[in-house]
Amino acid sequence: MLGRLLIGIVKGLVVGGLLGFALVKLGVALPGAVIAYLAAAFTGVIIGLIAGKPIWAKDAKIEAGAKAVVGALLGVGLMAAERTWLQVPLPPLGALAPDGATLGGFAITTLAAVAALLGGFYDADNDSSGEEAHAPAAAGAASNGKRRIAQRTAAATPGEEEEELESEPEKKRSKK
Repeated sequence: MLGRLLIGIVKGLVVGGLLGFALVKLGVALPGAVIAYLAAAFTGVIIGLIAGKPIWAKDAKIEAGAKAVVGALLGVGLMAAERTWLQVPLPPLGALAPDGATLGGFAITTLAAVAALLGGFYDADNDSSGEEAHAPAAAGAASNGKRRIAQRTAAATPGEEEEELESEPEKKRSKK
């Protein structure tokens, strides 16, 4: 689980960092509230589609869609929390960030944090080992050729079959 968590955090850092870098290159290093919330919602959708069970996996379209919708809502909420409480000033970053940028206001850091948190949660929550472990066991049990009922012998007469049927309930009662 810890490995999946770390992979999700790395996925989120990469996706959020790239989306934040795109905003910086578009000239919006310190986005206003509307742009920041829209970018956070878009980041939540993207990370919801690729983290955990990705959209291209077999039978994952509904799950990935649900994660994308929830990711958009959580992304907006996380952006609000970052813009409110992460007012730590950033060191001078040259041409990348203007002076006076804060950790909760700079596009790269805020979107990377949103995506890392969501990606870590989605990947840690995704447990594909349980599905794979049960599928071969069930398939093997059905195809191993063993039967629970013993085969009848060809030499059995109709009278012997009736005696066997009558004696079976008595054996079951005596075991109790």
